[in-house]
Amino acid sequence: MAGQVKELMTGLSEIPLVDENSTLFEAVLEIGIMRARHPAGARLPAALVLDKERNVAGLLEFRHMLKALEPRYGDFVESAGKLGFSFDQIRSELRKYGLWEDALEGLCQKAGETMIKPFVIIPEESRIADAESSINEAVYRMIVSGQDYLFVRDGRMLIGVISLSDIMGHICDSVRACRM
Repeated sequence: MAGQVKELMTGLSEIPLVDENSTLFEAVLEIGIMRARHPAGARLPAALVLDKERNVAGLLEFRHMLKALEPRYGDFVESAGKLGFSFDQIRSELRKYGLWEDALEGLCQKAGETMIKPFVIIPEESRIADAESSINEAVYRMIVSGQDYLFVRDGRMLIGVISLSDIMGHICDSVRACRM
């Protein structure tokens, strides 16, 4: 697959950006606004988190936001990891821990009181691709590492994210263009 990461990445202008000192409520509002403005940015189930100098400091994944809204997931995930994920087991765990029974009640207050900082993923070197890197390298790194995205860097600055969704979009476009 020819090309460079920068050609397929989702740039910062299409990804929700939130301050590292935001509440979950503020983050959700920004994500909703950005998803309405830039549907392409919805491919990445996350928001980028900015530090006080407005540099990218990390990523807030939707999965972690959901866990923040239902703090009993800590117990459930540990138990599910030991016992597996059969449908019966999941139903049993949901009943046992009462997950999501009242998670949406008081949602605004809970989201307004929950700071995002504990849920932010700090980009490790292994999750950063250079903008000039080949798409082939990005695909390889994502497949081998099991990651769905890589941060993209130009020099020392993080400038976007490339996701499996970005790559699959490129593959779909390429296949559609084939004449067979």
